[in-house]
Amino acid sequence: MSSSGRARAVPGAPARPAAQGLWAAAAATPPFEAPALEGEREVDVAIVGGGFTGLSIALHLAERGVATALLEAHEIGHGASGRNGGQVNPGIKLDEKALAARFGEAGRALHRFGQEAPDFLGALIARKALDCGWRQPGLFRLAHNATAHATLKQAAKTLKREGVAVEELGPDDVARRVGTTRYPGGLYDPRGASVQPLDLTREMARAAREAGAAIHPHSPATALARARGLWRLDTAHGRLWARKVAVATNAYSDALVPGLARSLLPVNSFQIATAPLKAGHGHILAGGETVYDSRRLVLYFRRSPDGRLVIGGRASFSSAQAQSPHAPDYAVLEQVLHGVFPDLAGLPIEQRWTGLVGITFDYLPHYHRLADELHVLAGFNGRGVALSHRLGAWLAARLAGTPEEHSMPETPLRPFPLHRLRAPMLNLGMRWNRFLDILGY
Repeated sequence: MSSSGRARAVPGAPARPAAQGLWAAAAATPPFEAPALEGEREVDVAIVGGGFTGLSIALHLAERGVATALLEAHEIGHGASGRNGGQVNPGIKLDEKALAARFGEAGRALHRFGQEAPDFLGALIARKALDCGWRQPGLFRLAHNATAHATLKQAAKTLKREGVAVEELGPDDVARRVGTTRYPGGLYDPRGASVQPLDLTREMARAAREAGAAIHPHSPATALARARGLWRLDTAHGRLWARKVAVATNAYSDALVPGLARSLLPVNSFQIATAPLKAGHGHILAGGETVYDSRRLVLYFRRSPDGRLVIGGRASFSSAQAQSPHAPDYAVLEQVLHGVFPDLAGLPIEQRWTGLVGITFDYLPHYHRLADELHVLAGFNGRGVALSHRLGAWLAARLAGTPEEHSMPETPLRPFPLHRLRAPMLNLGMRWNRFLDILGY
């Protein structure tokens, strides 16, 4: 912040991303309706960002009786929470040993949060009766080459020691259960689940409001400052005063918190959805499991609730929010789709969309505890559907003054090196990683 303690967002709203594609077209829940913030009010905690993280914080604070208000710049579900693949996967990038070596007990806690996140979200959905297409048939982690297969075998051994009933898969198992001969093997993890992400986001907003939180869509925070011993958040037509502030804007962060946007790389994850699968495609993910593979430019796919195949990945490292439905990245995904499932080559692609993923320099979620009760959760690195809800509940407990027994690591707010050059560097990184994937490394 400046020496006056005041920060302002960059003038002008960012370019509006494309629509949520399939999830908006097939939503079972209506859009969340609530008024934008007008006038002044004072709360205990103000939250900036109405995605999974912010809504989880709001819900769990409100259930504790904490006066809470949330500001969302657009409609609820506008960002990545309403656009992602809807895969509810356990874990984070590093294993427990690596996290403990780096962070000690806080690293072990972060590992536990990641492992328990799908069951936490499933219990939350059941407890609040959220209508979001929750299913938990498990997930497949597939190896794209022999080296990756050996790594997954080691991962399966580790998970078995931790009590997870994983199954190791050979090529015949993959062909029978996934419906493709593209992969030499992998593992099955019964904890994996799926949701309709836009429905989940809208339902979380409804639940938070019913618990007592004030939810204000179409209320971008334009300034954040200290005054009268409180935080002041300004919007176009209103002002919030709060004792504590939680910022949960992730890949859509701007200059509201100085340095936050430069600590993240916003990367597009592109997705396509086929027309509904036909009777002859019954062998493809017949059990409804979700899938992600081991390549550097991660590929993930699943069946949608209405029987389509949804496939996504970081086909490029573009960070532009406005993307044409004819962008070449979608053509890359179609090629990959037909390589994995040749039987689908004649099936039309009916939806194309994208959303931003927040990437951190160490591929781990970050908690920043800044001055005067300003808190930030960011950087889920494409694994946020379950983990954002779990960590949102963890932060809510801390903000309410009833912290959980264990805490995730606190990290300094640190800019990415050469962040201003992120566009050409991301493009170069994409091309290099795609080259390594092709070579089988």
